[in-house]
Amino acid sequence: MNDALRTKLNLILVALLAFALGLGFAAKLDLTPQTFAIGSAEIQFGASEEQLQQLGDVSLSEGFAPVVERIGPAVVTIRVARNARTAQNAPQLPEPFRDFFRQPRQGPGLVQGSGSGFIVSSDGYIVTNNHVVSGAEEISVELADRREFVNVQLVGRDPDTDVALLKIDADDLPSIPFGSSSGTRVGEWVLAIGSPGFSAGAGRVLEMTVTAGIVSAKGRNINILARTNNAAIEDFIQTDAAINPGNSGGPLVNVRGEVIGMNTAISSTTGFNQGYGFAVPIELVGEVVDDLIQYGEVRRAILGVSVTSVTAEDAEFYDLDEVAGVVVQDFGALGSAESAARDAGLERGDVIVSLEGDQIRTVSELQRKLRAFEPGETVTIGLVRRSTKEPHEIRVQLQKRPAETRVASVEAPPDAADHLGISVRDLEEARAAGLELDENVSGVIISDVSRTGALGRSGIQPGLIIQDINGQAVNTVEEYHEIVKALQPGGIANLALLDPRAGSRLTLSVRLPS
Repeated sequence: MNDALRTKLNLILVALLAFALGLGFAAKLDLTPQTFAIGSAEIQFGASEEQLQQLGDVSLSEGFAPVVERIGPAVVTIRVARNARTAQNAPQLPEPFRDFFRQPRQGPGLVQGSGSGFIVSSDGYIVTNNHVVSGAEEISVELADRREFVNVQLVGRDPDTDVALLKIDADDLPSIPFGSSSGTRVGEWVLAIGSPGFSAGAGRVLEMTVTAGIVSAKGRNINILARTNNAAIEDFIQTDAAINPGNSGGPLVNVRGEVIGMNTAISSTTGFNQGYGFAVPIELVGEVVDDLIQYGEVRRAILGVSVTSVTAEDAEFYDLDEVAGVVVQDFGALGSAESAARDAGLERGDVIVSLEGDQIRTVSELQRKLRAFEPGETVTIGLVRRSTKEPHEIRVQLQKRPAETRVASVEAPPDAADHLGISVRDLEEARAAGLELDENVSGVIISDVSRTGALGRSGIQPGLIIQDINGQAVNTVEEYHEIVKALQPGGIANLALLDPRAGSRLTLSVRLPS
């Protein structure tokens, strides 16, 4: 064998060896076309054999089609009609809800709108959002097979969770099985299905539209329901699946064809999808549905407090090991409402850190854990006292939600702001200006707020009453300035506030400018 031939053979052997090693290396990294296809199928449709068998022999070209074919027939379009006068006098929905609930047409004496829903039982029970059907005089439902039901029965609704239950007179209907939102992980694929509300001509809207995305976050408290309801429960699933006006009440489903949430709200500056949608967890929907069917009302256990999640400033003020817990703000309107927690010894400004030994990190987590209990049950609350900053435990018998009350207020004229970023006035000036306030209430009223000041950055608005700072009572403007002047630059100020408009109290920690 001559040298030239030997050299060529050696080059061929080296090339074959390199190719074989490259294939092995690529397989280890899942870079080959075959492995990539299998990996994608596992991501979209679950890694277990049982899940793959349930979906059948799914290929990438089919996408989510098997899921949609199975659950699509259970998704419905809901149309409502409201008296124009009733609609005009009704409380305004928060801005995202006004964008999210489609109201395509109105005329003399008539306001029409549309939303979505899904069938949860073969005998005709349908769930949707409360804000879709609230105040409706007529409700109709159109099924995926174009059958339409008029004069639909409203079984009940729950403003606290924005869930409503309807009933149509039909049998053998397709329904969507419930999955688990708690068992769903951030990053999993989900589908949002509903009627997005865009016009399809002839007074109709686009029905049964499917969008895909992932679970972006869980346990979101976005202060949408709480704007108009201080007993609201917000524990939303966040998704980037496209959701638009009219999708309210539609299902958010996983790739096994199980509903894990009900599409409820969008975060948008335009009124249309910008990548952030929010859904009520299906466990919460199921609890409301079960109560409405069994009792005709929602039986929910509450502590009888209003709370906010601990901030970094709170954690520093209370000497907490981490930014976790909820701050007790009030026990009802001006503290006058019944509250088992207050009767058991809970105080304004306390930080709740555990429930029955389980750590509480946020408001959503506290609400989620309370759902496991019934009114009348007794639970152990772990807390940190504002006055002593020491851990403490109390036993509280849970109660049903108390009635909601409100009071009006008149704001005082603005004044020059201090280095906290606010200006204050004596309460006597506010009373003289028409503020209806009990004579026993003490403090100073915030008359002006700088957006760039310490309190302005926390969202505080004029009209709130400061009652103490870091535990020191504030009765006059002079006392207020003396206390604030003594605060260290860059330090923490913990304020006890009263909102006379809502009849609620607030404890807030802010950092002073350095």
